[in-house]
Amino acid sequence: MVSVTRARKHLLQVLWLGLVFAQSGRAHGDHHHPAGTHHVLVGNFGSAYNVTKMLDGTQDVGEGYLYTLAVDAHAKSLTLTHTTRAAAAHPWLSVNRKANVVYGSGWSPPNNGHRTFSSYKIERDFSVSHLNTVTSCGTKPIANDFIAEAGEHGVFYGLDFVTPCGEVWAVDKHGAISNKIQALEFANGSTLHGFATTPDLKYMYLTNLGLNTVHSYALHLPNGTVTALADFAPSQLGAGPRHAAITSSGAYFYLIDEEGLRVDQFTIDPEEGALHFTNTSLAVTPFGLTPANASLYWGDEIVISNDGKTLYASTRSRDINFPGYISAWSLASDGSLEDTLFILPTPEAGGTSNILSVSPWDDASKNMLLLTDQDTDFVALYELQGLELVLLDRVNITGTNCCSGSVWLN
Repeated sequence: MVSVTRARKHLLQVLWLGLVFAQSGRAHGDHHHPAGTHHVLVGNFGSAYNVTKMLDGTQDVGEGYLYTLAVDAHAKSLTLTHTTRAAAAHPWLSVNRKANVVYGSGWSPPNNGHRTFSSYKIERDFSVSHLNTVTSCGTKPIANDFIAEAGEHGVFYGLDFVTPCGEVWAVDKHGAISNKIQALEFANGSTLHGFATTPDLKYMYLTNLGLNTVHSYALHLPNGTVTALADFAPSQLGAGPRHAAITSSGAYFYLIDEEGLRVDQFTIDPEEGALHFTNTSLAVTPFGLTPANASLYWGDEIVISNDGKTLYASTRSRDINFPGYISAWSLASDGSLEDTLFILPTPEAGGTSNILSVSPWDDASKNMLLLTDQDTDFVALYELQGLELVLLDRVNITGTNCCSGSVWLN
């Protein structure tokens, strides 16, 4: 009887301690969220941003904000949970999942021709807090990337759209941007815009819209530095290579051209990293590869779904009275093209945005993707259901020139 009483007392103590710890976790915030709930972070272009005035990188674009949104993959809903005043407007974001840190290219007020990069800690409630800010090499930092496997704690990479430069930064154990370890220089007239890295982290590619070139580099993981290899051209003179996506097989490289309004397919030489054009180009508008109304549109983003089965591209309209487009193609297991799926109008023109990001997870969100719009300031959640892309939900965030790039936090 005594042993039974002691057992009951022990059980009550365990239950009481469990309740205390559970309440403590809720009081201080934790990373436990319902299954299928994910959080994304979205940036803005600046509260006073004007695409024409910012072309040369000299405009003071005003205040920067970062927005945390929750994606409920089961309810198929999107909700704004936090709005954070940022150190600068951040048109482009990348994430360091190991350190729970996000990096942003900073359109801070210009200072002697230089702007910034910033790092932010992801808090337990998925809001963010500023860690540190460093000075960039140029006046309009745009694309950035983070490679966790490079260097001791990961390496951060940045490019500038106006100044012909790029840079490589080490980060410390907390994820804050630390010291610059390499400067990248490019020819005058360069407008750098995007990164793509092979799955084996052997090669890195940078897209140069202004010089109509894709630059290839060998990536040295021990310290994260890169060595220039060769340059490659898109299918057309003046096509303007903007962004690229590489298949999980590492065999195919898909390039979206801003002015050419097309996606070019290349194969990748695994021994040298050379790109070989396959003579295959895909239209990103319903009007064909050489549309008569080409001046109305500009190509934007290209991404591949997490399962590697779908290639998406987005196009913006230069006229607010006409929509942009999302186009998609199915891919075979080796990354080669199978079929055209659709070319669908976006809800609005897109403005400077119409940027896409796909869910990196294998759960109920696996076929979901986000579209951000700066024309009328919203984030939209889509899902590929069979062969149909379905708009699930939309959150309007007005008054600050939202919405720019996005990253999935969890």
